[in-house]
Amino acid sequence: MSVAEKINEAIDAGAEIILIKVDAKRYVEACLEIIKYLTGDSYGVFVTLNRPYSSMKKLMSREGIDTEKIIFIDALTRQIHGEEVDPERCVYLNSPDPTQMQLAIERAMGCINAEKRFIYIDSLSTISLYKSFETLLRFTRHIIGKIRIKGFIGTIFSVEKEMDESYYSQIALMVDEIIEM
Repeated sequence: MSVAEKINEAIDAGAEIILIKVDAKRYVEACLEIIKYLTGDSYGVFVTLNRPYSSMKKLMSREGIDTEKIIFIDALTRQIHGEEVDPERCVYLNSPDPTQMQLAIERAMGCINAEKRFIYIDSLSTISLYKSFETLLRFTRHIIGKIRIKGFIGTIFSVEKEMDESYYSQIALMVDEIIEM
């Protein structure tokens, strides 16, 4: 069963927040498959911490993904002094600081007026490189609460084995479904 089929099954069963753990070898493939599925009938927010917006947009366009249905939040481009393009489609952050991300995510969520909405966070394990696990948990708890209140479907992406299993256990308590690929 594909990751998109598993997400569809989880959503049909009532899941609002889905944690996706994927092997590093399948990272890009799984990411693109998920976004292609989500943009099929929804509009949303894509938080990218591992690739600059310009790179993600190229990958998505190559796969036939409608990037006009997505507001991007990019926490990498400014860090690496990259060129900021499409400021109307992308919010550029100085770093993956949880406070900056919370504000940007909440603002972006407010701009999505469609009936079916999603947020895709790529990836929790990257935030854990910059901040303590306690900070990551507070950020995750806050964002998940906002996702639920605002009626979005939340997909949180994580590369397998990048965080300690005890961290995953804590995060698992906040989500409705865990999909391991």
